[in-house]
Amino acid sequence: MTSYVKRVGDLTDEDGFVDCAYATEASTDSAFDPVTKPLHYAGHTGIDCKSAMESMLGTEAYVSHMQACAFKYIWRWRDKNGIEDLKKARECIGNMIRAIEGDGDE
Repeated sequence: MTSYVKRVGDLTDEDGFVDCAYATEASTDSAFDPVTKPLHYAGHTGIDCKSAMESMLGTEAYVSHMQACAFKYIWRWRDKNGIEDLKKARECIGNMIRAIEGDGDE
């Protein structure tokens, strides 16, 4: 296991096994939502993919990525997931606004 994983919240015990109690809890967490917090974006440590992405890319590149995602969801909404894709586009735009405004961290 790398030191990076240890820093961000490694879920393995000293023998290298994943804490099954956490994995079960995460998979049934009602806070997960297909639009705002999809379970498959939580990763094995529970770290939100969007947060990790913004940290890695920086705000400018993250905002550009969210803009491209919003465009994709708006482009395909009628042919793929309907209203859910419009909600995903709205979520991407909200992510852009939060990143630009600094989410109140300052």
